[in-house]
Amino acid sequence: MNNEEKTKSKFNVIFKLINKFKEVWLVSNEYEKSFIETTLGAAIFYLPTTKKTFSGLISEEASKISKKKWVKEHQYPRKLSAKFILTNPPKNVDEFKKIYYEKYGIWNWVTKVENTNLREFQKENNFTTPEKSYKKCGIKLIKL
Repeated sequence: MNNEEKTKSKFNVIFKLINKFKEVWLVSNEYEKSFIETTLGAAIFYLPTTKKTFSGLISEEASKISKKKWVKEHQYPRKLSAKFILTNPPKNVDEFKKIYYEKYGIWNWVTKVENTNLREFQKENNFTTPEKSYKKCGIKLIKL
C-alpha cells in the first residue's frame, strides 16, 4: 500500500468512527462524552500533517531558534475539534477531508514552551478562536 492509499484508508476509517462515535456520544453522560471527544480528537490528529495542512506561519520566537527545536502546533485543540465534528458530523468522507484540510488539520510552527503555554488557552472554557488563543499567549505568528 503506497502513502496515498494509506491516507485515503485513514480518512475512510476515521469517517466511519465519527459516525459510530456520534451514536454513543449522543446518549452518553458528560464524563463519557469528554472521553469520546478526547479519543476521537487523538485519532483525527493521527491523520497526515503535510504541506497541505501547514498554515505557512511560524511564531516569531520559533523563527529565532534552530529548526530542530520547532514544534508542530494545531490551531484547533484536538478535543474541541472532535466535539465540533460530533456536533455537526460531515455527510461523507470528502466533506470530512475538506473540514480537516481547511480547518482542524491546520498547524503552525512554534517553540516547545509556546506549545505548552497554549494548552491553557485551548481548553473548552478558554478557547474561542486560534487567533485569540495565540494573542492571549503572547505568540506572534509570521510568514515563514
